[in-house]
Amino acid sequence: MRSHPLISLSKTIIVLATLGAVGLGIGLAQIVPLQNFDWGGFLSGKNPQEIFSEGLGRKLTQPYQILVMGIDGAGSFEGRSDTMLLVRFDNSDRRINILTIPRDTRVRIPNYGYDKINAANVFGGANLAIETVQEKLNGVKIDRYIRLDSSGLDEIIDAIGGVEVNVPKVMQYEDKTQKLSIDLRPGLQTLNGKQAEGFIRYRNDGDGDIGRIKRQQIMLQALKAKITNPLILLRLPELIPVIQKHINTNLTAEEIQAIAIFSISLKSEQVSTASLAGIPSEPYEFDALYWLVDENDVNQAITGKFIKNN
Repeated sequence: MRSHPLISLSKTIIVLATLGAVGLGIGLAQIVPLQNFDWGGFLSGKNPQEIFSEGLGRKLTQPYQILVMGIDGAGSFEGRSDTMLLVRFDNSDRRINILTIPRDTRVRIPNYGYDKINAANVFGGANLAIETVQEKLNGVKIDRYIRLDSSGLDEIIDAIGGVEVNVPKVMQYEDKTQKLSIDLRPGLQTLNGKQAEGFIRYRNDGDGDIGRIKRQQIMLQALKAKITNPLILLRLPELIPVIQKHINTNLTAEEIQAIAIFSISLKSEQVSTASLAGIPSEPYEFDALYWLVDENDVNQAITGKFIKNN
């Protein structure tokens, strides 16, 4: 079996970036007023994660397995889940495991028959999507869900004031069908939302997915550095409405804060990513092209990384 090509790496980034931003945004202004923030500790070099953790009083006390869906369609959470990630936040070994579930995976959607897995959200919203994933992944446990409006990455990065990135080389590319225009020059610079999206979507070189993975890691570190900067508090008035507009979740504010604080304290090597393996269907097999996943693929993906319902 072979792995599915990487899909929408920007959504993997937006998962961690959004959790961090939401954790700092929802209720933070009320819990940690600016005048009570430990500016002395910050200026003396104290870890910002420790400062936020102390101020919020929120710590991850149990592992969480969350279904994260990037929904196709600006301003709506009812479209197809063109990105679907199962994310485990594990406080016991301080790791995050992320499993990409290819959108074309052929599944049985309860009460609707066989279809691509990204249709479950259209037919029955987040609850049906969870039920479908659980059935396909042999009863894997899913505690909560997060749905992300696909247009959110640009606005979120703009709302936090951009991200500082060292662009390694000239990046120029245009694809009118994807409404994508990239024009970046080498050097350390602050990228706005559109530029940041172009940075991680750029593929007009010989590096392929390896290059995209490297740029993803660069962007993750840049986002983490920006989100953990206490000065982000000053941008709360513009940040909170953007976050609320682009996220739909059944996580409580306390859970989000705990997960966000946990996430931003980890190093890149403590975040593992994988894609659900399988094979593409033949053109003559079904009425559409699917990604076919068998029992061995599922077991390989979840064993030792995710837990099942009791």
